[in-house]
Amino acid sequence: MPRIEDYALIGDLQTAALVSREGSIDWCCFPRFDSGACFAALLGEPHHGRWLLRRPREYAARIAATEPTH
Repeated sequence: MPRIEDYALIGDLQTAALVSREGSIDWCCFPRFDSGACFAALLGEPHHGRWLLRRPREYAARIAATEPTH
């Protein structure tokens, strides 16, 4: 179970969400603070709802320098 210290709060003065260190939104009330939670994995299990955007697998990146064109 994640600890509350592992989350950051984001919001826009009408709604809020808790974002994990992994980048998933595990708790969110929408469209207002007093609305029911539409993502509630923080309070239960991941199948209770979360939003996660990440790459499907690990990959390696390379940076190649080219000569200036000016």
